[in-house]
Amino acid sequence: MISSGNLTTDDFVFHRLLGKGSFGEVFLVHRKEDESKKLMAMKVLSKDKVMTKNLKRYALTERNVMSVINHPFMVKLLYAFQSPSKLFLVMEYYPGGDLGKLVSRKRSLPEE
Repeated sequence: MISSGNLTTDDFVFHRLLGKGSFGEVFLVHRKEDESKKLMAMKVLSKDKVMTKNLKRYALTERNVMSVINHPFMVKLLYAFQSPSKLFLVMEYYPGGDLGKLVSRKRSLPEE
């Protein structure tokens, strides 16, 4: 994971909403200072929802696992930071969606 320093949402350009979950949303973003405008996915979690649904351990585990995992089939965590009311996980963006949803939709995938 790249050191997050003092990042805020002001350091990013938001393009569009990619998806919504029970306690957060995922946006397509790029860093303002990045001339290549490399696209990333930013998961935004509401601290209130995480705390009221007792999901603090889940959110911490997700951040910790993503920060150390290095596998070609896993999305890498690039930045993690927080505001007083939200948690932010910025990760690689792969268009096409979630592998689990693809498998459930197609039932099976060819090996190649």
